[in-house]
Amino acid sequence: MSAKIDYSFKVLEEILTFKDYENREQVMEIGKRMLANVEAKDCKEEYKEIYKEAYRKLDSLNFEEMKEIIEILKSREN
Repeated sequence: MSAKIDYSFKVLEEILTFKDYENREQVMEIGKRMLANVEAKDCKEEYKEIYKEAYRKLDSLNFEEMKEIIEILKSREN
């Protein structure tokens, strides 16, 4: 179970850093598309659960929290 949580954070990071967002709705739309893509593929249920968990985490954040996380992730890249 802990591996799934680790991977869902990685997916969450990918969603948040995918592009520059103007609002929460844009972030959620990208998250929804990524989840739909994985669910449409013939892959392990484990992978689908990782994306579902990442989407749940994303949905629990407001836009200010998302922007804070994005700033932290960007500062780690430098």
